[in-house]
Amino acid sequence: MSVGVVSLRVRLFGVRSLKEKRGILKRLMNDLRKKYNISISEVGAHDSKSFFEIGIAMVNTDRAVIERVFDSIIDYLDLYPGMEVEEIEREVW
Repeated sequence: MSVGVVSLRVRLFGVRSLKEKRGILKRLMNDLRKKYNISISEVGAHDSKSFFEIGIAMVNTDRAVIERVFDSIIDYLDLYPGMEVEEIEREVW
């Protein structure tokens, strides 16, 4: 069994309030949960309008599957309008 964890720091563009940020983040996290069957949570930058930090975890019998899913999530976020991935920390055991 393999366990993977990835932490992402993402910059948001054009967000005017925390309420708007939370709406964007809630929609994004729900989309990622449904599409990739992962556990995801906001783990930092709670009071920032310009950034959010999320943590993602996944368990699978195949390490390569976890790596592919994490690559796919990062590609998905790169294409998501109005944001840019700035930092990525990832580990798979």
